[in-house]
Amino acid sequence: MRLLASKKANTRQLGSSICCCSQALMHFMPAVALHLCLQPLLLAIQEAHIYNDSKTAVDLVLKNSPADTLAAFQQLAAANSSSNSSGSSSSSSSIDRAALQQFVNEQLDPAGSDLQQCVPPDWQQRPATFLPNLTAAAAAGDANATQLLQFGLDVHALWRVLCRQVSPAVAQHPERHSLLPLPNRTVVPGDRFRETYYWDSYWVVRGLLVSGMTETAAGLVGNLLSMLKAVGHVPNGARSYYLNRSQPPLLSAMVRELYEAAPQADPSLLSRALPLLLREHAYWTTAPKQVTISAANGTTYNLSRYYADWQQPRPESYREDVATAANATNSSSSSSSSSSSSNDTAAAAAAAAAAAELYQQLASGAESGWDYSSRWFADNETLGTIRTTQIVPADLNAFLYQMERNIAWAANSSGNAATSEAFNQAAAQRLAAMQALLWDNTTGMWHDGVLAPANTTNSSSSTTAAAAAGQVFTLTQNPGIFASNFVPLWAGLAEGNEAQGVQVVGALQSSGLVGPAGIATTLYPTGQQWDYPNGWPPLQHMLIEGAAKYGGAAGRTFAADLAHTWVTMNMRVFNNTGHMHEKYDVSHASGLVGRGGEYAPQVGFGWSNGVALDFLSKYY
Repeated sequence: MRLLASKKANTRQLGSSICCCSQALMHFMPAVALHLCLQPLLLAIQEAHIYNDSKTAVDLVLKNSPADTLAAFQQLAAANSSSNSSGSSSSSSSIDRAALQQFVNEQLDPAGSDLQQCVPPDWQQRPATFLPNLTAAAAAGDANATQLLQFGLDVHALWRVLCRQVSPAVAQHPERHSLLPLPNRTVVPGDRFRETYYWDSYWVVRGLLVSGMTETAAGLVGNLLSMLKAVGHVPNGARSYYLNRSQPPLLSAMVRELYEAAPQADPSLLSRALPLLLREHAYWTTAPKQVTISAANGTTYNLSRYYADWQQPRPESYREDVATAANATNSSSSSSSSSSSSNDTAAAAAAAAAAAELYQQLASGAESGWDYSSRWFADNETLGTIRTTQIVPADLNAFLYQMERNIAWAANSSGNAATSEAFNQAAAQRLAAMQALLWDNTTGMWHDGVLAPANTTNSSSSTTAAAAAGQVFTLTQNPGIFASNFVPLWAGLAEGNEAQGVQVVGALQSSGLVGPAGIATTLYPTGQQWDYPNGWPPLQHMLIEGAAKYGGAAGRTFAADLAHTWVTMNMRVFNNTGHMHEKYDVSHASGLVGRGGEYAPQVGFGWSNGVALDFLSKYY
């Protein structure tokens, strides 16, 4: 049985996606008009593979109003229908591909045309205090320092390349754009990621601070706060189709890093940010994102998970999600007995429900930032078995522990003793929950937890239903070895407990994750981009910084050695390719570009630049 009964079902799904995004956007920009009418056009573009990347289609900019664009598209469809034996004007596949391509060229502007390149006003070709240790060593004739300093300056220069300003046209005609209007300049990751992204921005801010670009960093944080104020959470990215989910919650860490490094950059930052951070905390600690878990001894704890408000193909990955669901359905059908015609209706309804569940798991996986990884798969290898909402992630709860401590700090700095105390208590409760449920003293690391509703079969569908009903869950640890198992060290869970910190660093060193060129994401070569052999800059940064802060003398040595390895590999690949890359293959000491996943390797690259600059500043 086909997953989608007809093209009409496909159209309904894409149209519903647009509608939901637009309704959410109404809260962000009240003047936005819903453009459900564009669903046939977008579906036609996706089905005709006008672009290799599904995201390009939903980033296009309308030259005219949605109504005028629809009327022109209907004329095109009617003309093609009259010369097509099918005679169906509703079938997007009846439109000649060349004619559709011409229509797109005439009626839509390219993706990214509503973003303007800009030069950050605080960018200097050679900042006065940039990498002082390397600058001094290079001046003294150290050849290695000279090479590293030049690499740092090359990376610093990329901030100019990645600076963007939202075009005024977005605010003037928001109904023609999926891009969200933002008040300040921003620094984007790069390549297909042409807009602001949430968790990427933390490492961009870290790098901007090394470059002395506090004004640009403050503007970037201000953009995230503006989105949080508008919709009650920070979206995955600054597009209407990202409003259904968030990303790893690191805004409080950005606020703290910026304020402590340069309080003069935004004197009112804490007073503006604190009430907004309280809203973000509520977003992550309210069902269905928050779940109640019963431990073996009967004690109950509250922890959080990724849970996107979405049960359709992601608009930016429409074709990919539909294909994943179709493959999952075909696999399921081949392992079950064939149905009789009398059961076709029930089977179709079951297939539609299974597809909706799968789409939610895919969107929730995207919310995690780890899209995608064996970490989320029930069978440890197949995307179609993704069960993100059934997982209580060790790293997400570490981020929330860090958020709670940061809110307590911000409240205390603002003279709000009651809020500070409340969030110190919340952090202590989360620490206790993670120690009781996710920590394994035998392995010396934290593990993700796998949820099952109490007294209910262990399936992601029943987990979703249980969350809606407010039921209590049980939890078993996932024994898999993932780099995320060590993120809680960075978030401060071992602060004041050096013995635990040393234990965690030892576990990381013996985990098999540490490769010739850096830390692998997992041990499992599934072909997904958040699996072996790829190493991702944010994971290098968190694990190295965690080891240095909380792993004792051995942790500091390990951190310095690994930072040198990472920087050397980055520099070598940059010199060979002319680019900083989104991810790297860490299985080769010489360094290779990372691959896998649903899109081509990307360059730019915001968080890679930030991590490299931070390491150059701290470890040289």
